[in-house]
Amino acid sequence: MNFINLGIKPQIANKLKAVFNISTPTPVQAKTIPMILENKNIMVQAKTGSGKTLAFLLPILEKLNSVHNECLILVPTRELAKQIHEVFEKIRPHHARSAVIYGGVSINKQIERLHRGVHVIIGTPGRIIDLYKRGHLQFKNIKFIVLDEADRLWDMGFSPDIKYILTSIKEVSKKNQLMLFSATLDQDMRNLVKKFTKNSFLFINLSRDELTVRNTKQYYYMIERFEQKYLAFLQILNKEQPRHALVFVNTKKTASWLSRKLNYRRNLKYKVGLISGDLSQYQREQILKAFRKKQINLLIATDVAARGLDIKNVSHVINYDIPQYPENYVHRIGRTSRMNKKGIAITLCLEKEYRFICNIEGFIDKELELRSLEETKNSEYHFPFY
Repeated sequence: MNFINLGIKPQIANKLKAVFNISTPTPVQAKTIPMILENKNIMVQAKTGSGKTLAFLLPILEKLNSVHNECLILVPTRELAKQIHEVFEKIRPHHARSAVIYGGVSINKQIERLHRGVHVIIGTPGRIIDLYKRGHLQFKNIKFIVLDEADRLWDMGFSPDIKYILTSIKEVSKKNQLMLFSATLDQDMRNLVKKFTKNSFLFINLSRDELTVRNTKQYYYMIERFEQKYLAFLQILNKEQPRHALVFVNTKKTASWLSRKLNYRRNLKYKVGLISGDLSQYQREQILKAFRKKQINLLIATDVAARGLDIKNVSHVINYDIPQYPENYVHRIGRTSRMNKKGIAITLCLEKEYRFICNIEGFIDKELELRSLEETKNSEYHFPFY
């Protein structure tokens, strides 16, 4: 099964592969994309981290016309709005434009963006209502409405705002398609969907697809300066003694550098491998085969390896680079804790990157434990197994 089989155009599917190295749909994507393409109203119960962002963005991109304000995506926080906007910008066709709308920043720039014309609006309810009441945002062309993380919208007190927005849309726009995604669904939410859709909707329940992060012990180390990062990594290896570890970095350049750096060390107790987008499919398969057989026990990888790997008994996932998107964090650490086994996920975080830890914690609804290292020394020779 691939995205083209689900009805996504090859141009979009190829861009998804090129940008995110995603070619296989998650269960929520496989079930919801065809329904959205068939113009169904859907209410989806699915855990955070199940791939729901692409589940609604991909079919919406398929169906967009050259009409301004055609799609409205409502979210509970500015962080989520920005995340969805960034994903949209990376996979959109050249003609599709979007605006991200939330409070706490200048409204004038948002007004200017809307006046220039956009097809997709992603925002928080309060600022959306503000712009609507001022006359800068029109609802008459809206065909697609997404309520993402609806349970958080309700928990944060946005229920009256959502009802106001949906009522206002219904008054001026006759034909809409509603897509609601939530980890939990209370009766008020269900009643709203029934009322707005005149009881014409499909309920898709994927709530049993639990995130593997629940079985993973997760913590991070705060590092003051970039120059200390490599030595801190060595110290973590010495402290943790991982048996079979995946080490994730954000770029191919860092992957190559770290691989060379470790392989040049004398008496290294680990056999180090590297997998990235620069390798052919055959090379990647050979390296993964060696890793599965534990001929390689420290595998450095870019996010090309984060999805779709099925490797048993990975004891540790180490984020040498903290992922900038919390979805990638979930996919990375999902390589451990397979088959209900316990695993350990460790993240190295520079002080200036702390906001990414906050985003991850909000995304998985769990606090990461902060651990401390002894102050990193200038010399590398205090690590006993190097």
